[in-house]
Amino acid sequence: MPPEGPAPPLPELAGTAHWHLFDIDADAEKAALIRLDEPDYRQAGFLDQRILPAAPERRMTSLAELDEALSEGPATAADPAFIFHIGHCGSTLLSRAFDASAHTLPLREPLTLRRLPLLDAARRESLLKLVLRAHGRAFHPRQIPVIKATSICNGLIEPVLNHRPASRALLMYVDLDTYLAGMLGKHQPARDLRGHIEARLADWQSLPGAPVLDPGSLDEARLAALAWLTGMRHLATAGAATGGRVRLLHFETFLESPEQHLKSLAAWFGLDDDLPDLLEAWPAVSTGYSKKPDEPYSAFNRRRTLHRGRLERASDIQAGLRWAESMIDQTAGLSVCSPYLRP
Repeated sequence: MPPEGPAPPLPELAGTAHWHLFDIDADAEKAALIRLDEPDYRQAGFLDQRILPAAPERRMTSLAELDEALSEGPATAADPAFIFHIGHCGSTLLSRAFDASAHTLPLREPLTLRRLPLLDAARRESLLKLVLRAHGRAFHPRQIPVIKATSICNGLIEPVLNHRPASRALLMYVDLDTYLAGMLGKHQPARDLRGHIEARLADWQSLPGAPVLDPGSLDEARLAALAWLTGMRHLATAGAATGGRVRLLHFETFLESPEQHLKSLAAWFGLDDDLPDLLEAWPAVSTGYSKKPDEPYSAFNRRRTLHRGRLERASDIQAGLRWAESMIDQTAGLSVCSPYLRP
């Protein structure tokens, strides 16, 4: 159901994050807004259609009116922090870990960022500036928005950091071998893997000399390898292009000593004062399913899924790895992924 009603007054729109930029329609030049309180952001798994039941107040405005409102509003006190990832590698878990800080405001997978990869370059650039200004608002002067993008948004890493020169981005991944085991160990991997196929194919086709792929002919292992390759190549190249303002984190490495990594990441994001709160909250965060915190989850559940994939789909995992290696050999721009294929 689309948001309805007139736009809120410009000062109310610009001043805080109460009116969240939920969606944009680039063709119609419209923006959809929903009203959220701070607890709504913290409880939300994702800021897409799944948040609508918690947001009964909905408004429409034009992109021009939104731009005017944000131009008149106060400057953001702190540049956002970002989490980019290849999917299914602990990014939601890390985002929830940072919820324990009163100085962060989580924005998990805003729908607006997901709209951008399929737009032409010029339109994407102009709308990205608007989206980042909208998502830079917070509720308190020292509060830092922590924006976790969807896995198809990794091509935005460099543009985002160019627009936000003081921001930093955590880039999360697992090696392809582990990714294949995790994805193929799920009960319905194909449904998940085909969810963003259009954006992944567009990203793939932007690579010079990339072979033409028919998504209908790709089995689950190759679909998973395609998802990993299209995401990982952006993560692997972002460090050199962004002046060291990114940190690449293998989720399996994080799990070996999570408290030590939390200490390091808190310092890196400027949240040293909140470290006691992060560490105190970690046991509860780490034993809940990150996408649905009320459901129990643990390292055992993750190991079980990986074991199931490696036991039941061993030949498919090897086929997926071989296919990825052949694509790397054939395609300019993918060689950066080679060091991350295996643990």
